Amino acid sequence: MLQVNFVTKNPHKVQDAQKLLTKIQLCHKNIELPEIQSLDPKEIINFKLQTAFKKIQQPCFVMDTSLYLDCLNGFPGPLIKWFFEQVGDHKICQICRLLQNQKCHYKTILGYFDGEKSHFFEEYTEGTIANEPRGTNGFDWDTIFVPEGHNLTFAEMTFEQKQQFAVTAKLLLKLENFLLDK
Repeated sequence: MLQVNFVTKNPHKVQDAQKLLTKIQLCHKNIELPEIQSLDPKEIINFKLQTAFKKIQQPCFVMDTSLYLDCLNGFPGPLIKWFFEQVGDHKICQICRLLQNQKCHYKTILGYFDGEKSHFFEEYTEGTIANEPRGTNGFDWDTIFVPEGHNLTFAEMTFEQKQQFAVTAKLLLKLENFLLDK
C-alpha cells in the first residue's frame, strides 16, 4: 500500500486523517513546524512544506485552516491560531454579535511536496459564528462554527455528522487520487 508522510504536532488532525484515508497509508511525523505570519495561507503552507521536507528528507503533506470573519473583513484568516489563543471562543462570539455580523467561512489547504514541487488542494465551508460556544466534540473553534443551513456547532456534532460539512475528507481524497494517478 502506498504511504504518505503527514507532518503535524496536532493529534486531532492525525486522528481525523487516519479515519478518513482509505487508499493510502498515513505515516505520522510528529514534528513541530514554525508557522510564519502571513495573510496568504499558501505562503504559510509552502514554508511548512519546505521546512518539513528538509527535516525528514521525504515527500510529505501538511494542512492549515483559516477562519474568515465577515464582521472583521476576513480577519483573522490564517492567523486564527493566535487569535483564538489570545481572544478565545466567548470573545469571538461577542465580537460578531457586537458588530451584528456572524457570517464566516473557513478554508483548509492541504499542501503536498514531492521533493521538487509543491501541490495545493483547498476546500472551504460557509457558516456563522454561534451566539455562545456550544459542544464538547472537536477542538479549537469547533465550539463556535455553525455550518450554513444548520443549527449545531461542529463541537455538538458527532465525527460522522461533521464530515457532511468538514473539508478534510475531500482534501484527503484529492491527495489520494493525486498520488495514485502519479
